[in-house]
Amino acid sequence: MANPHTRKPLYTMLTFWLALVFTLLFVLYVIVGFVGVPWWLERNLPPMLKENMGWETTIDNIDFNPFLLTLDVTGFKAKDDTGTDVVTLEKLHTDVAYFKLFTGTVGFENITLVRPFTRIDLLQDYGINLAKDWNSRHSDDTPEDAPNDTADDSPLRVYFDEIALQEGHIRFRDFSTDKNQTFDIQPLNLDLNDLATFNDGSEDSDYQLSAAIDKQQIKWEGSMALRPFRSNGSVELTDITYSTLWHFAEQYAPYVVDNGSLSLKTDYAMHGGEQFDLQTRNGELSIKNISARLADSDTPFAKLASLAVSDIGFSLTERALSIDSIALSGLDGSVSRSEDGTINLMQPYAQSEQEPEEPAAGAGEPESDSPEFRWNINSITLADSKLNWQDNSLATPANLSVSDLNIEIGQLKGNQEDPVPYELNLKTGEQGTLSVKGQTTLSPFTLEASLALDKIALAPFEPYVQDSADLKLNNGLLTVNGKLDLDDQTPTLTGTFNGSGQINDLALSRPGSNEPLLAWRSVVAQPIEYNLDPARLEIGRITVTDPKGHIVLFKDGTTNIDQITGGAESADTATPQANTTEAAADEPTTDEQQPEFIFRIQDINIANGDFDFVDRSIEPVFSTRLSALEGNIEGLSNISPQQGKINLKGKLGERGSLAVTGSIGTLGEEDTTKLKLNADNLAMSDLSPYFGRYVGYSVDSGKLKLDLDYDITGSHIKADNRVIMDQLALGESVQSEEAVNAPVRLGLSLLRDGDGVIDIDLPIEGDLDDPEFRVGRVVMRTFVNLLARVATSPFNVLGSVAELAGFSGEELGQMAFVPGEARLAPGEEKKFELLAKALSDRSQLLLNVRGSVAPELDELGLKSQKLFNKVGLRDNASIRERITALESQYSQQQGQAALDNLKQSAGKTGNERLDDGTWLETLAKDMTADVSLPPEALDQLAKQRGAMLHDRLAKEFNIPDDQLFMLAPSRDAKTVTTADKIQVIVPFTMDAR
Repeated sequence: MANPHTRKPLYTMLTFWLALVFTLLFVLYVIVGFVGVPWWLERNLPPMLKENMGWETTIDNIDFNPFLLTLDVTGFKAKDDTGTDVVTLEKLHTDVAYFKLFTGTVGFENITLVRPFTRIDLLQDYGINLAKDWNSRHSDDTPEDAPNDTADDSPLRVYFDEIALQEGHIRFRDFSTDKNQTFDIQPLNLDLNDLATFNDGSEDSDYQLSAAIDKQQIKWEGSMALRPFRSNGSVELTDITYSTLWHFAEQYAPYVVDNGSLSLKTDYAMHGGEQFDLQTRNGELSIKNISARLADSDTPFAKLASLAVSDIGFSLTERALSIDSIALSGLDGSVSRSEDGTINLMQPYAQSEQEPEEPAAGAGEPESDSPEFRWNINSITLADSKLNWQDNSLATPANLSVSDLNIEIGQLKGNQEDPVPYELNLKTGEQGTLSVKGQTTLSPFTLEASLALDKIALAPFEPYVQDSADLKLNNGLLTVNGKLDLDDQTPTLTGTFNGSGQINDLALSRPGSNEPLLAWRSVVAQPIEYNLDPARLEIGRITVTDPKGHIVLFKDGTTNIDQITGGAESADTATPQANTTEAAADEPTTDEQQPEFIFRIQDINIANGDFDFVDRSIEPVFSTRLSALEGNIEGLSNISPQQGKINLKGKLGERGSLAVTGSIGTLGEEDTTKLKLNADNLAMSDLSPYFGRYVGYSVDSGKLKLDLDYDITGSHIKADNRVIMDQLALGESVQSEEAVNAPVRLGLSLLRDGDGVIDIDLPIEGDLDDPEFRVGRVVMRTFVNLLARVATSPFNVLGSVAELAGFSGEELGQMAFVPGEARLAPGEEKKFELLAKALSDRSQLLLNVRGSVAPELDELGLKSQKLFNKVGLRDNASIRERITALESQYSQQQGQAALDNLKQSAGKTGNERLDDGTWLETLAKDMTADVSLPPEALDQLAKQRGAMLHDRLAKEFNIPDDQLFMLAPSRDAKTVTTADKIQVIVPFTMDAR
């Protein structure tokens, strides 16, 4: 039997103790791992978070497997000092890669977070709540002599085989603005594989992240490496709503966005190293249903159905951006201008009253070694859009709109010298279209455009017309076709337009009036050549079809044409202009001087014109019409030498005709324009209102013919107006303060020839710039003045006939009698024939015969007649015979001495006294001083003279009784007493039926 006290072998004891120690360590490891670690974490983690972050933390359970090196945490919750959850975690699982530890690497086979929650607050001072919680419990002051534990900048070798975040939730709350907002990003899922903080030679890690904010989706996937840093992948944002983006962009954006969503996806590649580089490709950007408004408005000024940007590429190192296409669709824009001229879109950019800050020295200066940024956009399109323009700066706001707006722009590059093709199409109004196609360069600016405007309604542009002319555009359609070329030749812009244009169905009137002012069926101008600098316009032919005009003269002397521009300038306004013109006239001129704007029109053709004129300044209202106007005007220009021609004809009134011919001088120069106006077969009755005002009678009948010759040089006009009135018959008397105070019927009768025609010439001359000078009014007044002169001096009209017989017109209107007798003076007999012819040729003339005496001379004549009979003198004795006989009788009765004394007192001592009628009168008066006459002698003599004149005209010259009227005798006859004759003058007067 063995000895119990025999000692066991040493190795047996060692094995035992080793096994015991190992067992104890194993048990201790198991206890510490399964119990101690969870207990320590549950005990110390909350206080640590409380101390460092101020959070109240609870953990439902912590499990640690010391064999598998896995850690599981469930029910983790941390609340900040407000009692609100800041971090929660339903479950955390980590699995340490045990064997990686032997390579000096901290490795994790798996890290999984299930339903993690983190609340991130952006505070008012732009701080983060997590940082605030940390900083509130840790000092930022670090002693200068504190040991630097980061002397070794070698990164910790960490390896993650798999990181998974499942159904995560990030709550972001923004308190940095007045509008607090909360964003919940959930579910958030992340898968990250094979990530190392060192280069282990293996493939890059793969990652995939997805997140959502309600229906807004974020997807990010690709591969990455940390040493060196590089990443390749793609990012996709789907249906990011305007509210999410607007919350962050609001304070920087000039406008308010009320609606819309954004989607973006792109592939990218970036890497670190000596120079960071980022490249993107295959980018797609989409914005849908966006609307924008001004901050002070509730109505959006722009809505956009969609914006699509395709194939976006970017290189940071190459400083290059490329875009295949930008496509906009369904734009509904509204642009307006306020009363002060501010465009609504520019309101946010209005310059602040504060002075801008001076930029820092060198700020904004590009680095000299930086490559030029290059960009390229292959195409830009805008489709199915519409725009509205409202201009409130005008007296009457304008509202213009276009629809079906489509724009295509070709390739755009950073190199702005390359031509860019473009095309624009739109509709406006019910049937208007505009099409522009061509190409342009941005620097230097050039533009080539083929224009096609068709049936553009002019009525919407009425407020702009009214800004300078008081007109109402009732209708009108504009059509233009041509080619426009512009070229920037700094400091001027040059360009040309070649094409044609027309305006159809134009209708103009005055605002507030239903009366038409101007209209036409069409005005076509072709070809049109316009040069911008120097300004020059040339038009081949302008064809005006069916023009209609309505001109009204108002009581104040203005016309509806004057009222378009507010009437004539005041004197104060016109004076400076006149002075300027005079000053310019004083300057020396040369052939090289030309107006700033040059124009030439080869031909203007008018077809079927119809114009009417209404004069409301007169009662009753006068109106006439010029219709069927045809003809052409050639060669209009403002460049000398230029001589245009005019040839127009039409129908004036109901049956009259009008023809205008002549030459037109250079417009704007002092060249003379010569015009001939011929009007025929016009109804005189149409002129009744003017005859009533100025003549005092209406017109019953008659025809008018006008032959007018006008010479116009500058504003000076000289005109010969031949007026022919055939069978003019006056009507009823008209009360008018402006009517001439003269026997107008007599005047008209005198102006008529034997055929009842009045043919007169009324020359006028004046300044057309004088507001008081009006051709029609001056012609009418000239005619009335002529009529008055004729009526008040009727026998002057017969002067031309009388002059053939040796009489003046005044002499024809009177008869000279021998004093004291009813016998005509020598030479007076011829007047009977002239008067008879005038009365025969003008049956409407009436001759009034009034016997007259000159009491003093005729009384002496009657007394002398007795004396002459006593001395035996015959009736036809000469003055010498009478004086000789009376001197002889005087010397016989009173002596020679008495005769000599009488001669001496009368100053008639020479032999010339024998032929002096005044000596005869003196001698007879002295010799008949004692002779007396019966009281009725003078009246009887007057009656005898009247009867003699009446009877001779009636009986000898067959003047009808209804043209001769005997008036009551008078004692106011004039006398003629000269050395060779002594006569009593008996005048006639005329009247008309």
